[in-house]
Amino acid sequence: MQPLDDKVYQFGPFRLEVRLRRLYHGDKQIQMRPKTYEILQLLVERAGVLVEKEQMLEAIWPNQIVEEGNLTQHIYRLRKILGDSQKSPEYILTIPGKGYLFNQKVQEVLGPLPSDDRSQGSGAETRRVDRDGDDQGERTRRSAGRWQIRPYVAVGLVLLFLTVGGAALALFWRARVARSGLVAPAIVSLVPFPGEESDLAFSPDGRYLVFSAMGETQNNRDIYVSEVATKKKVGQGAIWRVTTHPHKDTQPVWSPDGQRIAFLRSADKFGEPYKLIITSVRGEDEQEVGQVTGGLSWSPDGKYLAVTASPGVGRPTSLYLLSPDGLERKLLTTPPANVYDTLQQFSPDGNRIAFVRWRSTGNADLFVYTLDNRELVQVTRDETQIYDLEWAADSAALYFISRRTGHGRLWSILSTGKGAVEVAKVPQGLKSFSISPAGDQLAFTQPIYDTKIDVFQAVERAGISPSRTCFVNSSRTDDTPRFSPDGSQLAFVSARSGYDEIWIANADCTNARQVTNLMQPFLGSPRWSPDGQWIAFDRNVKDNANIFKIRVDGTDLLQLTSDPAADEIMPAWSRDGEWIYFSSNKTSVPQIYRVPAAGGEIGSMTMSQGLEAIESTDGASLYFLNGNQLWRKDLRRGEESMIPELASVAIGRYWDLLGKTIYFVPQEAGDRLMIQTFNLESRQLGQLFQLPGSLARWVPGISVAQGSNLIAIGYVSDTFGDISLMKGWK
Repeated sequence: MQPLDDKVYQFGPFRLEVRLRRLYHGDKQIQMRPKTYEILQLLVERAGVLVEKEQMLEAIWPNQIVEEGNLTQHIYRLRKILGDSQKSPEYILTIPGKGYLFNQKVQEVLGPLPSDDRSQGSGAETRRVDRDGDDQGERTRRSAGRWQIRPYVAVGLVLLFLTVGGAALALFWRARVARSGLVAPAIVSLVPFPGEESDLAFSPDGRYLVFSAMGETQNNRDIYVSEVATKKKVGQGAIWRVTTHPHKDTQPVWSPDGQRIAFLRSADKFGEPYKLIITSVRGEDEQEVGQVTGGLSWSPDGKYLAVTASPGVGRPTSLYLLSPDGLERKLLTTPPANVYDTLQQFSPDGNRIAFVRWRSTGNADLFVYTLDNRELVQVTRDETQIYDLEWAADSAALYFISRRTGHGRLWSILSTGKGAVEVAKVPQGLKSFSISPAGDQLAFTQPIYDTKIDVFQAVERAGISPSRTCFVNSSRTDDTPRFSPDGSQLAFVSARSGYDEIWIANADCTNARQVTNLMQPFLGSPRWSPDGQWIAFDRNVKDNANIFKIRVDGTDLLQLTSDPAADEIMPAWSRDGEWIYFSSNKTSVPQIYRVPAAGGEIGSMTMSQGLEAIESTDGASLYFLNGNQLWRKDLRRGEESMIPELASVAIGRYWDLLGKTIYFVPQEAGDRLMIQTFNLESRQLGQLFQLPGSLARWVPGISVAQGSNLIAIGYVSDTFGDISLMKGWK
C-alpha cells in the first residue's frame, strides 16, 4: 500500500506532490508559502466537499490563535497561483458565511517519482483514481524532465526596500527542526492587519508592542501599539493608533519609563531627512526634536537618543547622540566616505552601542562602540545584509537577522565577535524582531512583497482610466520593465528561477524567456542597445557592483567596469550605441561616467551628483538624476542645470524619456502616486493616471514604448507580513 505522504494529485494542468510538498504547472514548479500549500492540499484532498473556515483554521494553525484574515490572504494568493477569479472561480468556490470548496475533478496518481531527481524518467507505473472513488484502471508511464528549482536568494536595498518571499522558506525550517529532533514552539499571530507590519519593539514592562503598519484602511503607514496577549481590534482599547499624520511614520522606540514613543516621520519630499518626533503613548503632544537620516535608539537612562545623520552631501553617514529636547548633539562614529552607520541599539547597561556599518547595498557588518573609551570593535566579518539587531539582557551578546547563510535568519553572537550561533527554532525570512524584557517571548515579522508589471495603453488626459493590455506576473518578483527600441519586446527582472535574472517577453507579455543565468543576488537595471541586440545591466561581483552587457540570446557576456573601490550601477546607452553611461561613487559623491560599449577607458561626464542618466533622442543632452531631481547636461557646451519646472518634484527612479516628453512619478510624501508628463518643448506639465500599487524596490519602474503608445509599470501589488509571537524560541 502506498504511504499516505507519497500521494500525488492531478487536477487540470496542475500536479500536487504531497511528499515533496510541491505544486507543478505542467513542467514548471510553482513556489508557495508553506501555509498556502497546506491550504491547497487540504482543499484538494476534500475536493467537491465544503470545508468550513473553522475546520481550516484548526487544521492549518493547530493550537494557535489566528484571525480569519490570515486564511483570507492565503486564499487570495492561492487564487492568483491557480489563475482563478473570485467573481467567476474555476477552482476555489467561496461559500458565503461557511467556507471554501475545491471545484475541480482531482485524480490521485499512485506510484510517484522515487526521488527528487527529475533529470530522468521515473519508470514508475501508475494507476489513476478519481477523487470520487471510481477506479479507471488506467496505467501510464511518466517521465519528468522538470528543471530543478534553485534556492531562492532575496534582493533589496537597505532601510528602504526589503527582500521578497522569505516566509516561504519556513518550509525548510520546519523540516530542519524535525530532523534535529527539536520541538517546534507554538507561533501565534498577534496583529493580522492587511499588508505588512514592521519596526517591532516591546515596551519596557513587556506588556505592549509598538510597531508601524498600514493599518486596516491601508492608506498610510502609522505607529500602533498593541497589548501583547490580545485578540481585540483597533478602537477597543487593546490596540490603538498612535499617529494619524499623512506622511509615513516608522522606526518607533520606547522611552525607558514607557511613557513616550520616539519615531521617524518622512519628510515633505522624497529623499530628504526624516523628522524625529517624540509623542506620548496615546499620540498626544507631538514634538519635533531634529532631522535624521534613519535609525533610532533610546538610552536606558533616558538622556540621549542614538541617531543616524549626515553632516552634508558627500559626507559619511555617522552615529550621533541627540538629547530628547534636540538641543545637544554629539558625534560618535566617523566612517570612511561612501559608508554609513545605522540600525543602532543601546546595550541594556547603557555603555555600548551596537550598529550596522554598510559599505554597499549588500555589504554590511556588525560593530560595537563603547561610549566611555570610544573603542570600536568589529563583531562580524560576513560582508552581507543585516536587517535588524537587539542586545541580550546581560549586555554580553547580540541577536541579529542576517543573510550570512543566504536567507534572513536569526543569529546570536558575543559582543566580542565570538560564538556565532544560529537560533534554530526560529523560522527563516525574518525582517524585524523584538525580544521581551523577560526574554521569554520573541515577536517577529516575515514579509512577502509581490511585484508585477502591467502594460497599459497610454491615455492623453487625466481622469480617464487606462486600458491594461497585458501583465507580467509570477509567484515571485517581476519588476524593472524596459521596452526595446522598436517597442516590440519588454526586458525585465524576475526572480521566478530562484534568483533575480534578466528576462525578455514580447510587448504583449507573451513568450517570456530567460537571458541571464548568473545565479547571484543583486542584478538589475537592464537597458537595450539602440540596435536591440544587446542589454546592459549592473551586477554585484565580489561585493562591488559593475556594469555588464550581454546579447539578447544570452551569449557573449562582457564585463565593462571593474573598480574594486566603487559601485558602478544604472547603465544607459548613448543614442549612437557607442557609449554606455553609468553612475559611480568612486569620488565622494556619485557621478555620471561613460565607458565605450566595446570596453575601454572610462571618462567622467558630470560635475554634479549623478545617478541614472538617459541621453536625448538627438544626442545633444543628457538628462540625469541629481539626488531626487532631474537635471540636464548640454553635451555640446558642457553646462549642467536643474530643470526649473521640476525643481520641487522628487522623482526617484520612476522616470523615462521618449522623444520630447519626460514621463515620471512624483514621490511627494502623502500624495497619490500619479504618472505625470513634462513636455520639453512646451514646458508644460500633464497627468496621465494613478499608479495601480505602491512603488517597487529602488529600481526603474516605468518604461514607454516607441511608436505603440504603451507604458509598462512595475509596482508592488500585494504585501503580507503579520506580527507573530513565539515562546520557547531559544
